[in-house]
Amino acid sequence: QLFAHQPPKNQSSKMADGGDAVAPVVDPLAAPKTAPVAKEGFVTYADDAALGKPAPSLSTLEWIQGEPLKFGEGKITVLLFFAKFAKGDYTTVAGITKLAKAFAKVDNVQFVGVSVDPDKGDAEGFLKKIGTDMPEIYIYNLEVPYPLAWDAGKTVKDEFRKISGLMSLGVSATYLIGADGTVVWREQFGQGYCPPDKGQLAEQLRRTVRKEELLTNGPKPKDEDEDEEEEEMYVPDDGSDDDLGLGF
Repeated sequence: QLFAHQPPKNQSSKMADGGDAVAPVVDPLAAPKTAPVAKEGFVTYADDAALGKPAPSLSTLEWIQGEPLKFGEGKITVLLFFAKFAKGDYTTVAGITKLAKAFAKVDNVQFVGVSVDPDKGDAEGFLKKIGTDMPEIYIYNLEVPYPLAWDAGKTVKDEFRKISGLMSLGVSATYLIGADGTVVWREQFGQGYCPPDKGQLAEQLRRTVRKEELLTNGPKPKDEDEDEEEEEMYVPDDGSDDDLGLGF
């Protein structure tokens, strides 16, 4: 399975005869047997306010890893909002890494992580987490092979919140921006519910690259709770280093 969790460092998969198992090579652009379905409470509807709008500029970001990038210019972009203090959501960071690795040879796809930590020092502190194990959330050797930036004043996050018509926007929020710089998909993830195995982001990315029609969940049901704050993951603004009580 292309997106299966990686085993701990120094632990290889073994076949029954004692030899090393060889993982099958899977084409990330190959269509899945069945279309993925989003979990209730994490569904992005066809009339989502962000879809079709120009993605906000990244010009105010302060880059802490890799080279600065821009939206559009022929590049399809996967954007992730994360925070050092939201350690339970590192699973989403790791999930985006799986996608980045799978699409590494697709020239027109790029990935970027944007920290919404209150201080730049906190965002830079996240870099020290790279390469470490977090067995409590099934992460072994955290890898982040894409550019990272700190969102000073949470300017970029707030602009994405506005175009999405949301009261709040927090960590594990992801956006898929097309080659022309417009938002083609938005999806919220959270601890225990992360891409690419969960949700529809991976398939929407594949379809965007292949220029296929995207999945649609239809318009938002009229009788559904309109309180968007309930739908989004809560993100404290106090920079708490243990927001989910995991103690690490």
